[in-house]
Amino acid sequence: MKLASILILPFILTFSGAANAKTFTFMSYNVENLFDTLHDEGKDDYTYLPLRVKRASREIQKICSEISNDYYRETCFNLDWSEKVLNSKIQNVAKVIKSVNAGKGPDVLVLVEVENKKVLAQLIREGLNSHGYKHLSLLEGPDARGVDVAIVSRFPIVGEKLHIVNLDGISKDTRGILQADIKVDDKIISVFGNHWPSQSNPSQARVVAAQTLLDAALESKGSMVIAAGDFNSLETERPHGINQVLKPYFELAEEKNDSKVDGGSHWYKGEWSFLDKIMILKKESSQIKASYATFKVHKMPWMLQKKVWRDYQTGHSTTHFIPRRFDERAGTGFSDHLPLVMDFQY
Repeated sequence: MKLASILILPFILTFSGAANAKTFTFMSYNVENLFDTLHDEGKDDYTYLPLRVKRASREIQKICSEISNDYYRETCFNLDWSEKVLNSKIQNVAKVIKSVNAGKGPDVLVLVEVENKKVLAQLIREGLNSHGYKHLSLLEGPDARGVDVAIVSRFPIVGEKLHIVNLDGISKDTRGILQADIKVDDKIISVFGNHWPSQSNPSQARVVAAQTLLDAALESKGSMVIAAGDFNSLETERPHGINQVLKPYFELAEEKNDSKVDGGSHWYKGEWSFLDKIMILKKESSQIKASYATFKVHKMPWMLQKKVWRDYQTGHSTTHFIPRRFDERAGTGFSDHLPLVMDFQY
């Protein structure tokens, strides 16, 4: 495939020759630990089980006791992931999804950290049942905890494939990259959902993920190729999978944020970052014309909570309004990430 060498600019994507421009709304959202209440064989999902099940099992108690991190060990012992808690999580996540696109929700949705197709279907059925999401894709990958990427669409999904990120010798198994080919009118749009290895893994693991995405995207026959999700990449890391592997081939959509205050999709230890991204494969000869486009970080006041962060090295304190994480005891909150929303014209 011959690829254009063009500047990284914000752009709108349009199908050339369209008599009347139409739009579809796209969202990417890391929903943070959307688990069902049952154990999946071969997966380390014991934290996200009802407390009565965990306390009745010596095997689970032993597994929890062997977790070295104090916080995760106590969470494994004491988190009560009951059907009531799961229902609260589903309704809260659904509220966020339904709050975009004038209450209709996005037309195409990439969801990160979904355990399986069962809980994905439960989210659609119980949280989004009147919003027209008839087409779902989730293919189980090798992640030890069992979290996967899902793609949900109002348009027909006509093909799906999971691209395995081979980290042999670099790090432990990670989530695959999910490809869903979506038919929008008479065009095929290939959407790649990503959840790259976390920052606890070496940078080289994310370089491998970047190459896996690039290889799959270049093989795609879609008129448009969209890659989105949680890329877990910081600008300071080296080597850098996005900058070194993807940027020659992909346009990175830019944030529409005039104020530039608290810019980011994820907040950690006093710093905002864009772990979440949307990018589009550049094609020289296709039915897509690229001129400009931006995404927005979707944040409503009720999705945020006030956080005063104290830097113990300098003694300086700063105030932030950060993502309101889900609190299973209160049944409130959503995720530690904010969703990205982008409109496409065709």
